[in-house]
Amino acid sequence: MEQLSLVSVPEPNQPEGIDLRNCGIDELFDEVRGARMVFVDPPWTYSNSGDKTRSAASHYPCLTMDDIVRHVRSSYECAADDAYMVVWATFPLLAEWMAVATPENIQWTYVTGGAWAKTGAPGSGFHWRGNAEPILIYKKGKAKPCNTKLLRSTHVSEQHRGLGRRRGGEALAHSEKPIGYQANMIEVWSNPGDLVLDVYAGLCSVGRACQRTGRRYIGAEIDEVRYRSAVDRLVLDRSKNHGV
Repeated sequence: MEQLSLVSVPEPNQPEGIDLRNCGIDELFDEVRGARMVFVDPPWTYSNSGDKTRSAASHYPCLTMDDIVRHVRSSYECAADDAYMVVWATFPLLAEWMAVATPENIQWTYVTGGAWAKTGAPGSGFHWRGNAEPILIYKKGKAKPCNTKLLRSTHVSEQHRGLGRRRGGEALAHSEKPIGYQANMIEVWSNPGDLVLDVYAGLCSVGRACQRTGRRYIGAEIDEVRYRSAVDRLVLDRSKNHGV
């Protein structure tokens, strides 16, 4: 299992254009406006898991469907007039989500979907071991791609492990979303300098994708350990990819 390793003490300065907050997302909704893209990777609550030690709830506190719907609805007010929202969904809860995520409930309009096919060891599951995640794309207004760069609806890559919730001082491993693929979405659906809102930041893979593509970023991560590790990873990624 991955151990928490801090790059420096005290906390390093975040890269320019990146604003990751150690707070709940509700604290950001009132001050964010004009986001060209919104990323939502919810901590879903599962009522039935075949492997309790590998389920999301064993890594971090999860939210109810009502909480997630409320946050997504609030993010609509934070978005620009023409904007995209990317929702990392889950197949076991896909039908339930689509039933409640109507335009009347969340205001966003569903556009299309894709999938991340994960190589390597499969994840948890009850009927089968999961190795894919659905990606749902929504829009506000008349959002359209900003360029003609090729973007495929299916991405295949190995899942990388990040930090989960601590137990007895130990950091548990859990997967994070592919940075390169999220960078591709950002490049196609926004322009350099645009603002990207990250509702559930986690280890801030979206933030790293933004700094690689020249977009401004704001996001919230409520867990202090995950937040601090995310800041360190942002600084390391900046140094590795930009030499500063």
